[in-house]
Amino acid sequence: MPLRLPLLFRRENSAAARAERQARLERALTEGLRTVADVLKRTAEVIEKRRLSREGFEAQKAFLERTDSKPR
Repeated sequence: MPLRLPLLFRRENSAAARAERQARLERALTEGLRTVADVLKRTAEVIEKRRLSREGFEAQKAFLERTDSKPR
C-alpha cells in the first residue's frame, strides 16, 4: 500500500494561490538575476584591474576610476 501525504503535495488552485506562486517565482528570479549581475560586475572589475596593471598603472600606484557607475 503506497504512503499518501496529501497535505504536503496538495496544490491550491485558487486564483489567489496562483498569483502568490507567480509572485514568489518572479521575486526569486529577480533576486537571482541581481546576484548574477553583481558577480559579473565584480568579475569585469577584476579583469579591468589586471589589464590596467599590465599596462603600467600598478607601478604608478594609481588606477583609473569608473565615473559612469553610481557610488555605493
